[in-house]
Amino acid sequence: MARNQKGWQKGFEIGSSIATSLAGLVGGGFLLGRYLDDRMGTQPWLTIILMLSGLVLGGSYLVITLKKFGVSDD
Repeated sequence: MARNQKGWQKGFEIGSSIATSLAGLVGGGFLLGRYLDDRMGTQPWLTIILMLSGLVLGGSYLVITLKKFGVSDD
């Protein structure tokens, strides 16, 4: 992308990246947890653990991304 993006374009890019990653991590944790729970008979523990892990990883990605791009007022 161009280096001189407008403020709203940069915000849209960062926001959509964070939202997609968070949804993917939590959704992936849910699907993998359900599959493993069915295979191992541990319902619902692995689903809960993997969804919470996805939430924590998504939150850390949020913090890292906002620090990397720098939150500004413009």
